[in-house]
Amino acid sequence: MRPSSSVLLVGEGNFSFAASLCDCVSSDTRIVATCYESEEAATRHERAVGNIDYLLEKGAEVYFLVDCTDLQGCPSLRSRRFDKIIFNFPHCGRKAGVKKNRELLAKFFVSCAEVLTARGEVRVTLCKGQGGTGADQPARSWHNSWQIVAMAAGANFILTGVHPFDSTCYDGYTSTGYRSQDKGFCLDGALAHVFTRSLPVARSKPVVLETRIGDEHHYFQIPGELADKINRNFLQKGSTHPVNVIKDLLVKQISAEAAAQELENDFPLLTKFDPGDRWPGSEIPESEIYFVGCSSHRAVRCGEPTGPPCCWGDSGAASDGSPGSETPDAARVPGLSEAYCLCPALTGYLPEVLRRPDFQAGVIYTLSGRVFRRCPISPRTMPAFHELLLVAAASPLGFFRRFTSAVEKAITVLVESASGDGPAPVALEEESGGGRWSIRVTAAAPPGCASVAAGRVDLVPDPTRGGLGVCLASVNLGLLTMALCRISDWRLLWTRDWCSPCHAGGLKLPRPLSGLSLYPPSYTHDVSFWVEPGAEPAELELHAAARRVSGGSVKTMELIDSFCHPGTNRRSYCYRLTYQSCDRALSYQRALQMQLDFRAELQSAFRVALR
Repeated sequence: MRPSSSVLLVGEGNFSFAASLCDCVSSDTRIVATCYESEEAATRHERAVGNIDYLLEKGAEVYFLVDCTDLQGCPSLRSRRFDKIIFNFPHCGRKAGVKKNRELLAKFFVSCAEVLTARGEVRVTLCKGQGGTGADQPARSWHNSWQIVAMAAGANFILTGVHPFDSTCYDGYTSTGYRSQDKGFCLDGALAHVFTRSLPVARSKPVVLETRIGDEHHYFQIPGELADKINRNFLQKGSTHPVNVIKDLLVKQISAEAAAQELENDFPLLTKFDPGDRWPGSEIPESEIYFVGCSSHRAVRCGEPTGPPCCWGDSGAASDGSPGSETPDAARVPGLSEAYCLCPALTGYLPEVLRRPDFQAGVIYTLSGRVFRRCPISPRTMPAFHELLLVAAASPLGFFRRFTSAVEKAITVLVESASGDGPAPVALEEESGGGRWSIRVTAAAPPGCASVAAGRVDLVPDPTRGGLGVCLASVNLGLLTMALCRISDWRLLWTRDWCSPCHAGGLKLPRPLSGLSLYPPSYTHDVSFWVEPGAEPAELELHAAARRVSGGSVKTMELIDSFCHPGTNRRSYCYRLTYQSCDRALSYQRALQMQLDFRAELQSAFRVALR
């Protein structure tokens, strides 16, 4: 515990824990011990009088008749703030069931929020199996537990640590109060749960950015589900984010096999959409592309810019808001001959790379950056991810084999180093046809993780260089990082806190610093609706709407039923959404409100009839 901190203990029985804690903290730590009983009732507990006297002798404060669900109601605690609040073995008394004890926890956490410092923590110790988390061994069923994580979420707290409670570390501590009696209870398997404040869960808002197209400034809107992924510079030099660490390691391994040069990504966020593009990446379906409507009208900005400048080329500042009525159609830009979209693949910048005056055969050029694609909601699909593009001129064509071998070996080395279990081959599947020779690179994931499609290697002709072949390798850094770092949900890559590297097998990989929710609860809701013939909404648009209204808190969204009414030809769809947040406090009430918001969005945006 840090010096000069303040600790509030609630629900003390015989004050033996508070007395023992005095000997475990620094002399300038302020301890305030409270109990729910009156002084007369509390002093009847065995050794209570001696413990209280010891606390007062050590300079601690002792208060009686303090309700842990109304800490502000105690005159001695009102307007005070504490760095740590400890509640050991809470219980409503006598034979109270799990429902009443859940209500006790829920009200306690709400009360804690009023007296805890911004960076403070709440520690709650429960008997074996009561918490309802994966740390309990054996674990009770969720409905038979106290559901402590969900109860804390209602007050905007997340579980950030779980530790065994070792009573032997507190000399003189004895439990008391079993079923409101002056007798102890079993401490074997007890767990201390540590909670900290969470960032709020909010609906995603669109962001308006400014960019230069030709000689004019234009404004365009970033969809709400991508708004918090625009100014996140994971790949900046010196970043310890795992995506950047994996990228640097991959480039380093490739450089050991062939001459390589890393290119700076100074390309704009927007790219021209050309359906006749012959480069790899042009096979991306238009339904997955984020088309962007640009306007020279200031109305699209919806207010003056706020926040830092956008990091893409000539982009300007960003501001939250929705586009005005003058916003042009998203697919076509008035006054311009081309359609624009958010970059769906780095191969869109390939012509600029090939036109570089220093581009030469035999050198592998690497380019990394963010790309954006519409996709369904799942733990392993992402609307924004980081891509590594490797480009080289294949002259003679035998260089393609060398190029492919360098990519394969680099990924294999990383997989083997992360797994620490010896050889972990990279599977190669050869494809041919259409003048392109493709190899799909699949990295075998470490034990416990599913295999991940890391990318592909292509050999394509380049008529601008007299038929010279061009080697291309595209690596999805997000999926590769998930496999190497054993990350089960891509949203974890976008949490705010990552710290210095830790060892994972033979690799030094970053780990989350704090702010991740341990054993986050999940809530499942279904939604059904009718659609008129010929008016079916695009599947990916539905998923995008769910991401927006939930602030990214939907973990999965699945179509579980669909049928056509024989009389009206109307079609019915039923989707199941699972709400779960990686780093925010998500309560049942908040998840339910998200579901209601999603239903309202379906009605207003897609003109469906809810069932």
